[in-house]
Amino acid sequence: MGVPLASNVKQKRPSLKKTYLWNSMQAKWHFLMGKTDLAIQEWIDLLKQSGGKLKRNEIEQLIKVQAFQEARDYLETLDRKEHEESALISSLLARCYLGQGLIVQAKSAIEEAIKLKPQNGGYWEILADCHLEQGDWKEGVKALDKSCRAEPKNAVIYYRLGIIYAYHEEYQEALRCFQGCCQLEPRESSYWEVKGEMHLKLEQLSDACYSFDRALRYGGTPDLAARLAYCYIQTGQIKKGIQYYKFTLKYEPDHYDSLSNLAAVYQNQGQTQEALNLLDRAIKIYPQDPIILNNFAFTLVHQGKARRAAEYYNKALELSPDHPLILYNLSVCLTRKGNWQECIDSLNKLIEIDPNHSAGWALLGNVYDQMNQYDTAVDCYNKALKLA
Repeated sequence: MGVPLASNVKQKRPSLKKTYLWNSMQAKWHFLMGKTDLAIQEWIDLLKQSGGKLKRNEIEQLIKVQAFQEARDYLETLDRKEHEESALISSLLARCYLGQGLIVQAKSAIEEAIKLKPQNGGYWEILADCHLEQGDWKEGVKALDKSCRAEPKNAVIYYRLGIIYAYHEEYQEALRCFQGCCQLEPRESSYWEVKGEMHLKLEQLSDACYSFDRALRYGGTPDLAARLAYCYIQTGQIKKGIQYYKFTLKYEPDHYDSLSNLAAVYQNQGQTQEALNLLDRAIKIYPQDPIILNNFAFTLVHQGKARRAAEYYNKALELSPDHPLILYNLSVCLTRKGNWQECIDSLNKLIEIDPNHSAGWALLGNVYDQMNQYDTAVDCYNKALKLA
């Protein structure tokens, strides 16, 4: 028996370059290379080959690169009433309308999708976007709440809901949302951080310490360590607070808040030189901050360096001429130097700005007392007592 011979006729096969797979790969390649216009054209060509079928991947890609009109042109050719994925088409259209600022059309389209599939949490999120774009945050919150019910294990939705509540100062509701986030994803640092911030807003300092500690443990930044340090100081845990401020400064030597806050801690503990060293570093970072200049001068006064302190108070007042605290502190400094008239001028300016400054009236009375002007001193003391 003879062996069959191979045919000389080559079988016609479709070219790879004409296949859906090839065009899809081309689109992805153009997109990755930053050639967005070419990628968009490839995706549009793929849609033209769809034969009326929904090509979700290409539509999603067009929406992702904000080619909303191109995606709309295709979606609006589909017969939503007869299509088996009518809800999905409506939701994609809603995203396109939303991207183009057509809020009314977007809202109408997503409501159609919700009627068909009310259990889809993503659809409720789009409706929330519509409400928020219209400035109706309360209706947006209602929609997001339904999204949470549809997808109770989606921490991102709870997080978004919490951010909206926090923005509108509904801190207790925001805390409830962030607690849910932490329960669903207990190792996500950012969730513990925002939870800690809500505890701070509600003055729940012990709970804030716990949340910030968790956030730091799961990957927080040195700035987060500074927040934790602040909470420890406020709850009287001074050693822990100092420890975490030092931790922050170890990794961020120019962390301004840590420098100024730790200096205040040292000042309160009577460690004035340590406080001065930190404040000196802070001034080099922001030499135009009147509060830091004030704090530096305040510490100098406690070291008995009233003349030098007055120089820094005056620098601070050049930056903030009507600041009551700086004016009062300068006045105290001037009494240490015995500069009575300068002190009176400073206090008169303070009282002109804040007539109800009881400490200012009391100090003014003390100055007049030192100058043996007893009647004027008594008047100042009486005004201070009425305001106390």
